[in-house]
Amino acid sequence: MAPAAVQKRLKNVKKQTTKTQPKKIAKIVEQVLEKKKGSQAKKVMKKVAEKKVQVEEEEDSPMEDVSESEDDDIFKKLQKVMDEDNSEAEAEMDSDVEKEEKMEDSDSDLPSDFEREMAVSDEEEEDEEDEEETPDKLNKDIDQHKKELEELKERDPEFYDYLQKEDGDLLGFGESDDGEEEEEDMDEQEEFSDMEEPEEKMMDDIPVLTKSTLNEWIDAIKSNNDFKTFKKLLSAFKTASRMSEEDDKITFTLKIEDPSVFSKVITSTLRLAPIVFGHHLKPKRENGSPMTSNRWAFFKSYVKSYLNNLLHLLRNLTDPDMLRMTIREAEKVTNLYVCFDRLAKEYLKTLLNAWSNLGSSDSVRMQSFLGIKSLSLVTIPANKDTKSRPQGYLDLCLKNVYLTFVKNCKNTNLHTLPVINLMRNLAVQLYGINLTLSYQQGFVYIRQLAIHLRQAMKVRSTKNHNMVYNWQYIHCIDFWSDVLNAYAVPMVDEDGDQVESPMKALIYPLTQVAVGVIQLIPTAQFYPLRFHVLRSLNSLIHNTKVFVPLATYVLEVLEGTVAMEKAKKSTSGLPVEWDLVLKVHKKNIHGRYYQDDVLDQCAKALKNYYKEYSNHIAFPEMVDADIIAIKRFVKQSKSIKGKDKLNTLAKELEAKAKFIRQQRAKINFCPQDEAEIEQFNKDMKAKMT
Repeated sequence: MAPAAVQKRLKNVKKQTTKTQPKKIAKIVEQVLEKKKGSQAKKVMKKVAEKKVQVEEEEDSPMEDVSESEDDDIFKKLQKVMDEDNSEAEAEMDSDVEKEEKMEDSDSDLPSDFEREMAVSDEEEEDEEDEEETPDKLNKDIDQHKKELEELKERDPEFYDYLQKEDGDLLGFGESDDGEEEEEDMDEQEEFSDMEEPEEKMMDDIPVLTKSTLNEWIDAIKSNNDFKTFKKLLSAFKTASRMSEEDDKITFTLKIEDPSVFSKVITSTLRLAPIVFGHHLKPKRENGSPMTSNRWAFFKSYVKSYLNNLLHLLRNLTDPDMLRMTIREAEKVTNLYVCFDRLAKEYLKTLLNAWSNLGSSDSVRMQSFLGIKSLSLVTIPANKDTKSRPQGYLDLCLKNVYLTFVKNCKNTNLHTLPVINLMRNLAVQLYGINLTLSYQQGFVYIRQLAIHLRQAMKVRSTKNHNMVYNWQYIHCIDFWSDVLNAYAVPMVDEDGDQVESPMKALIYPLTQVAVGVIQLIPTAQFYPLRFHVLRSLNSLIHNTKVFVPLATYVLEVLEGTVAMEKAKKSTSGLPVEWDLVLKVHKKNIHGRYYQDDVLDQCAKALKNYYKEYSNHIAFPEMVDADIIAIKRFVKQSKSIKGKDKLNTLAKELEAKAKFIRQQRAKINFCPQDEAEIEQFNKDMKAKMT
C-alpha cells in the first residue's frame, strides 16, 4: 500500500476510533468489573475513569498516549481494542471482546499485581485480616457468630435466655444490617449534597458522656456485674484510649470532653474489666484458661476489642504514674492476652519498650518487668488461636528480654549505667523460672559470643576487634556472669537432696570467653576493659566456688611499662572513670594519673581475688610465687604511691599464709580426706572473720 494511502487510512481510523472509545471502554469495564470484587474492582474503576476523561479531552492525540500504564492487563486490552480498525463489522469487534474475555479467564490463575502486593508475611497477614473488614469477611463473621450463638443456646440455655432478655439486638446480629445501611445511604444522599456536611452532623449527634451517667454505669457494674452496662463502659474506654488517633475509619459512639470523666473512664475500666470478664468467663478447672469457659465464643470479640484498646493506651501514655498504674492493671488480664497469640506478642513488645526505654522511671521499669514475668508464667491450652504457643511464652520472653537488653546497653555513660544495671538485675530473675530452658538460651548466646571472639582472633582487623571490644559485648559477659552467679549453685530437689544445677555447665565456656577477651589485645590502652572483665570473673568465683587463676592477668599489668616506668611529670589528662570506659587515649597512658589508677586497680583486684581463697588449706602454696612477684615489683618500680599499696598487700598475704601453715601443722588427716578438708576450710573462715 502506498505511503499516502496508509497515512490517510490511519487518520480515518483515529477519528472513528476516538468517537467509539467511550462506548467500548464502558462495555469492557462492565464485563471486567463483574469478575473483580472488593477493593481491586474499585481500584480498576478509578483508573479506567481517569483514562476515559483523558481520552475525551485529547481526541487528537496519538492512540499510544491513551494507556500510560503498560503493565496493567486491563489497559493493555483497552489499548488493543482502540488500535483496531473501526471499519470492521460490529460482530467482528464483539468476537474480539469475547477473545479478550477468554484471555482474562485463562490468566485468572496467575497472580495479579494486587495479589503480589498482598503476599505479605504471616504476621502482617494476620494483622490485615484483623484490621480490614471486607464485605466477604463481615458476612463470614456473621455466619460464624450465628453458629456460635446456636451452640451457646444448646450448651448454656440459661445464659442464652439472659442475653435474649437483656440484649435481643445482639442475637439478631446481621439480619437487618444491609437494609439499614442502604436506608442510611439513601438518607445521606437526599439530605446532604456536600461530603463534609454529614461528618460534621454525625460528630454533633454523638452524645457527650457526663460524670453522672458514668457513675450510674459504674454502680450498676459493681452491684451485679451487668455486662450490658459494661459494654457501654467499653465504648467509652475505646473513645478515651483512642482520642489522639486521627483515623477516619474509627467510629465512636460517645464523646468525652471533661478531663475528670476521661480519667475516671480509664481507671474504672481498667479495674472493672478483670472482675467482669472473670465473673462471666469461669474456666472449667481452677486456674484454667478462660477459653475453656462455655461462654467464651460470645465474649471473645469483646475481650479482643478491650485488649486492643488497652494496648493502644499503653503505647500513648506519657505520664509515669498513669503508665505504671495502667501496666499494673493490664497485668491482671494477662490470662486473656495469651488467648490471642498476636495480641500477646504485641503486649510483650509494649512491655519491653517501657522496660528498656531510657526515659522510663524506675517504677515503670519494674512494673513492666512484673508484667513480662506474669506473661512468661501463664500456661495456655493449645487451640487455633494459640497453636504456636502451647507451652506458654517463657521461651519468647527470655529471648526478647535478653535481646532488648543488648540493644539498649550500647551507650554506657554516667546517666545510662544505673539503668543498664537495673535492667540486668531484673532480667536475671527471669532465668530462674525454668533452668533447663535457661540453659538452652544461655548455651546459644554464650556460643555466639565465642564465635565473635574466635573470628577476632583468627582475622586480626579493626572491624573484628571492635566486634568484641565494645560495651555490648562486655555487658553480655556481665549478664551471663550474674545469671550463673544466681542459678549455677547446687539446688535442692523435691526429695530434699542436693543436686547439680544444669546452669553449672555454662561456667567453663563463659570463663574461657572472658579470658580470651582479656588476651585479645593485652595493651595498656585496654586496661579498663581488662579490670572490668576481671571483676565479673571474680564475682563468678565468689558465688560458684570454682577456681579460676586470675592473679596471672593482674601480675601481667605489674610487669608492663605503665607500672614499671616513671610517669611523666605533665599533669595532662584526668583520672579515669573505670566503670565508664573501656579504652584510654594513648597520650594519657604514661601520665601520672593513669599510672596511679592502674596500680590501685591491681591492688584491689589481687586483694579481692585472694580473699576468696584466704581460708583454704592450700592458700600458702597459691600465694608464695605471687608474693615474690609483688615484692620484685615494689623493689623495681619507680612509682612511690603505687608501691605502698602493693607492699602492704604482700605483707597481709604473708601473714595469712603463715597463719594457715600454723593451723595446718596441727591436723592429722591426709589430703585425700575431702570431708576433713572442707571442715578445716570452714573453721578457718570462722576464725578469720
